[in-house]
Amino acid sequence: MALKLGDAAPDFKLASATGDKQGEFQLSAHKGKNVVIFFYALDFTPV
Repeated sequence: MALKLGDAAPDFKLASATGDKQGEFQLSAHKGKNVVIFFYALDFTPV
């Protein structure tokens, strides 16, 4: 599914973590707000 500039993003859920707090992020819960999603590869993962 390719999006074009100006298209609305489809709703999705992601596992989330803020410090020690774990939870779930759902895009539709933030409708009408600016949202930035970023990933840290292997962050908080013992190597």
